[in-house]
Amino acid sequence: MNKLIVPYDKSEGNKNTVFSEPTKLGQPEKNRAKQISVKTSTDKDFYIGMKDFVEAVMYYFDNVLKLSVVQNNNRVPVPILYGSPENWKTVQKDGYYRDKDGKLFAPLIMFKRSSTTPNRNLGNKLDGNSVHNLQLFEKAYSKRNFYSNFNVLNSRSPEKEYIASITPDYVTVEYECMIWTYTVEQMDKLIEALNFASRSYWGDPNRFQFYSQIEAFSDSLTYEVGEDRAVKSSFNLTLNGYLIPDSINKSLANANIYYGVSNIIFTLETATSTESITVATSNPSTVTLAGIVASDGQNVVVNNNYSTGDPASIAYMVNQKEVLGTYVSSTTVSFSKGWATAPVGVPVNNASNFTFFVNGQFVEPAAIVSFTDYGSSSTLIIDPAQLGYSLDTTDTIVGVGKFN
Repeated sequence: MNKLIVPYDKSEGNKNTVFSEPTKLGQPEKNRAKQISVKTSTDKDFYIGMKDFVEAVMYYFDNVLKLSVVQNNNRVPVPILYGSPENWKTVQKDGYYRDKDGKLFAPLIMFKRSSTTPNRNLGNKLDGNSVHNLQLFEKAYSKRNFYSNFNVLNSRSPEKEYIASITPDYVTVEYECMIWTYTVEQMDKLIEALNFASRSYWGDPNRFQFYSQIEAFSDSLTYEVGEDRAVKSSFNLTLNGYLIPDSINKSLANANIYYGVSNIIFTLETATSTESITVATSNPSTVTLAGIVASDGQNVVVNNNYSTGDPASIAYMVNQKEVLGTYVSSTTVSFSKGWATAPVGVPVNNASNFTFFVNGQFVEPAAIVSFTDYGSSSTLIIDPAQLGYSLDTTDTIVGVGKFN
């Protein structure tokens, strides 16, 4: 209700959140930063509807079961028919289905959806207005990574493109099915095949498959004076599946495309000799030396020593070595080098002259418990509570500073 606060002072401005377009109460708010155009995208939106259930049943009947009966010494395939409202009404009234010439149509299987029940015991998208539970699929190629001269830099990371799909709504769909044959023997063969196919996954393996169940078959025999003889059996087919609608509210609930972070990392560059520093500082307009020593907070000492031409002091001040650490425990890292020794007239080397990175992320000084020098090696101890996580054997830990 904070969005309904009425400003009490005009000088304070509007306290309400201002959107790019008017919003209505009860409707989800739009975040323009997450709206990505799909006008040029060739990827179809992921969609699973009720029609896919019907197609799965039809595919399984036509391509897997391939039901047939023997009629007049000939093997006849059993047609599969979906019970449209007109056909189903005729079947309910007469008890069997007739063709356009009025002849009893057998053998035949007809099915119709009778109920759809949501299954609340499985996955949940958490919020229908703003979906938080998503499944991301990474694309192998993205047009955003086209070649350019700038991309030849080794520090350029390719941008990853992801297709997002919401968590589906799991449902249980029941179909009422009827079978007609001329003889009981034909009916028995069909029931045997259907009973064997129960409790398996029905559908096209290249598309969607749903777990099916058939619990019971009810038989009836129609044989009255003046009536056509027909053997009829009915059963309920249950499919456990899922739905992802192709609707406007689903499109508004989440973005369909996401892009990963593409960053540029500049590695540390240091001078390797006093001669290169002399050349770099020989031009009065160059401020390379000031830029190098600015992070040490010892400009006055360096400038004084450099003015007297002390190469040892200059080499010490520009010493910024990058050393890879070795994992010891979840809080401890060992480095194979110790601290460099400061020349006379320069402040003693201390832990503040070192910075550390875990997988490229800067480690704040507050997260460092201690950094101890042992001459030929040094040890770093961190506080996981301050850092926000514990160290792992797969982490890349780098120390940068005045190592020997």
